[in-house]
Amino acid sequence: MKIPNLRWVIAILLCLATAINYLDRQALGIVSLDIRREFHLDERDYSYILTFFFFAYAIMYAGSGYLLDRLGTRRGLGVFIFFWSVAQTLHGFARGAWSLASCRFLLGLSEPGAWPAAAKAVNEWFPPNQRALAMGIFNAGSSLGSALAPVTVAFMTLRYGWRSAFVITGVAGFVWLAFWLLLY
Repeated sequence: MKIPNLRWVIAILLCLATAINYLDRQALGIVSLDIRREFHLDERDYSYILTFFFFAYAIMYAGSGYLLDRLGTRRGLGVFIFFWSVAQTLHGFARGAWSLASCRFLLGLSEPGAWPAAAKAVNEWFPPNQRALAMGIFNAGSSLGSALAPVTVAFMTLRYGWRSAFVITGVAGFVWLAFWLLLY
């Protein structure tokens, strides 16, 4: 399949991956009151759950670059988004603080791969005189995901419940992955 200007399609896919990344990451904060109420979590419990995510995220930031260099961009980003989509979906099946913290930890291990993978993809697909624009397009996804998260996650939560909001946003990653594997 030959797609004209495929590199720009790749840039848009990277933007969407980053948007999904930020939407997934912010979902917990948007539904936190529902979760805290259901699981009887106080401020300290909730702060530990957040710490699990950020601790894993910090550990894996450097590790994700190493893995991407070994796996390559196509497979590497595919692996990361697969695992962060699994983690996001599993949030919807959490039964308490420990299972939720485990989901956050897995999300924290898998989400950092988006940034080095996107930078690597831009380097592979774009000539030097177009890389800044391509980086801008992919980076716009962070603002796009941050802007869409409150509205979409709140809507899904009100309509289907907080668990479904996690499952639906997790499935979005799997849909993205299908396009990535097809086009990259």
